[in-house]
Amino acid sequence: MSEGAYLLRYVGAGVINAVTGLGTIGVLTYLNANPVVANMAGFAVGMLFSFTLAKFFVFKRRSNTASQMRRYAVSFVFSYVLNIAVLIASKGLFQDGVAQALAISVYVVVMYTLMRFYIFSDR
Repeated sequence: MSEGAYLLRYVGAGVINAVTGLGTIGVLTYLNANPVVANMAGFAVGMLFSFTLAKFFVFKRRSNTASQMRRYAVSFVFSYVLNIAVLIASKGLFQDGVAQALAISVYVVVMYTLMRFYIFSDR
């Protein structure tokens, strides 16, 4: 499968995660929740769909589930910590919504790269 096809599927799966995860972040931000708490809640909700969609829809992998789950957990923690670091670093520089968008963008790029070349690689 071409890189473009993987990216297109990843974006499609991301729409589902965005509806749930960003919706949660948006509601909590609107309710004046702490931005880090809102971000954590949004990622927790979105993560429920992420692994399954990536495995079966984006990368179409049917085996090695236990190994992929371990790699996914490590990759998620790494990407999420990076996301929080960007959010905290940019919070004072930008409005909360812009800081959230920047942090989430970093997460999306890093997580795709790890999914494509580490978690669900063809190796």
